[in-house]
Amino acid sequence: MFLAMTIHCCLSTNAIIEYGRGRPDLSPWLSELDTMASIGTLVVTEYGHGNSHLAIRTEARLDRSTGEFDLHTPDPAARKFMSNNSLDGVPKIGVVYARLLDGETDHGVFPFVLRLRQERGTPDGIRIHSLPETWGLPLDYSVIEFTHVRIPRHSLLHDSAAWTPEGGIVDPLGPALRVKRSLTVRENAWVASAAALAAVSRAAVTIAVRHAAYRLSRSRFSEDRCVLEFRPQQHALFGALAAACASTALVERAKRAWCEPADGDPLWSRSAGLGRTLGLVKAAACQTAYQVTETCGLRSGAHGMFLANRLAEYQGLAHMLNPAAGDGRLIELDAGRALADGEHYRPPDLDPPVVHDLREPASWRDLAAFRERSLHELLTLELETARRRSQDPFHAWNNRLALGRELARAHVRRLELDCFIDAVAALPDRRLREALEMLVAWFAAERLRTDLAWYLAEGVLTAEQARTLPRQFDGLGEDLLPHVVHIVESFELPDELLHSPLASPHYAETGGADAFSPPGSP
Repeated sequence: MFLAMTIHCCLSTNAIIEYGRGRPDLSPWLSELDTMASIGTLVVTEYGHGNSHLAIRTEARLDRSTGEFDLHTPDPAARKFMSNNSLDGVPKIGVVYARLLDGETDHGVFPFVLRLRQERGTPDGIRIHSLPETWGLPLDYSVIEFTHVRIPRHSLLHDSAAWTPEGGIVDPLGPALRVKRSLTVRENAWVASAAALAAVSRAAVTIAVRHAAYRLSRSRFSEDRCVLEFRPQQHALFGALAAACASTALVERAKRAWCEPADGDPLWSRSAGLGRTLGLVKAAACQTAYQVTETCGLRSGAHGMFLANRLAEYQGLAHMLNPAAGDGRLIELDAGRALADGEHYRPPDLDPPVVHDLREPASWRDLAAFRERSLHELLTLELETARRRSQDPFHAWNNRLALGRELARAHVRRLELDCFIDAVAALPDRRLREALEMLVAWFAAERLRTDLAWYLAEGVLTAEQARTLPRQFDGLGEDLLPHVVHIVESFELPDELLHSPLASPHYAETGGADAFSPPGSP
């Protein structure tokens, strides 16, 4: 339901509003979508080119004699792939992305609104094929082929482009900028997806922590104890809880920026910088949700694989939202290039930090900022070397894509850490704030452990400091244990919304037998 509604509201409906610019002739389309008499979809990706939207080949050729467009799929590789349009009997309105051609002029990629499916079948010239069933997030995914479909002039969502008196199109942006502008609608879906992914992370860790707190285990060394007392369970679930809370803080900052853009900071104000930040937030929230749901599922044992306990379904959502509205890896690669070029961005201004105490928030911030700055310096230096050697753009970047992605991830991880520290510091509830301060320390230590080899190689951490990290986790685990249930309860997830038997203390008592028994069975 979430993905279908995101496509309907954030992408299809919003594209008509954003690029239609209040045109009254679009009101009938919006009325159908608002009442859900028809379901809105976005039709962008093509079968043969994946998420490389610069290569869209579906054609919308202008016929000046009638003012209509001829919408056509030129070859099998240009068929539209993956949009949710194959369910019989459900009317669908699609916003279809196609290359606007006027004679020999290619104006670039524009969105067009048209009816893709009626209550009975499809309009002439539109063939919709169902795709096989997917794991994780089932919708009516499809492949669509257009055969010289005639669509009216008002189907074009021309945005800032305009009709000429001669019946042609003039676009102040030009083809290269037009496709970028046409794809900005996905920023709405980035914010919505990030919010859902952070929610999924909180829900998954709530289920797993409750289950681990209720479930008893016996070892050769002790009598019955809840499994959450064991260090391996703590290392996994406390790490998942820290990641979920950090992701939530980052996503909340992105939501505020989207609804109430800040002035001054290009990363959080309405600019190309904000669009890049939102894409990275969505990509980061996706990675966190997938890792958190996977960890929570594995740490719940065989019980974690049952769909009734939700964890597998949450992981499916995280998996499917990664390529949705722009693949997370491609977003990171594109962001790395923009950061290297200094587009609405200045790297942190920081010399190598002198770290005395790995438990201090100032040290965490300094280390994250230094890593981002160092990666930026290395990437720009390597690109300059490539230019001096006259490497062509493809090879110059192809040899440095991994470094560009590493820079993008370091950038968003710094933002995430800053948001987490600031959000916790602002909490009015002292008990919750102090508990979450320990969780921030866990999160920062996890980040240091992930990049420990890099920090040692750069000489900003010593071998002795590295050796203290395992003891730091053990100490934090002991201190956090009495507070983790309180932390997950602060998420205020009602049981009827969570809807997972695994999160119930009764489930632990019965081993889930009641949850999986057929109705009416003894």
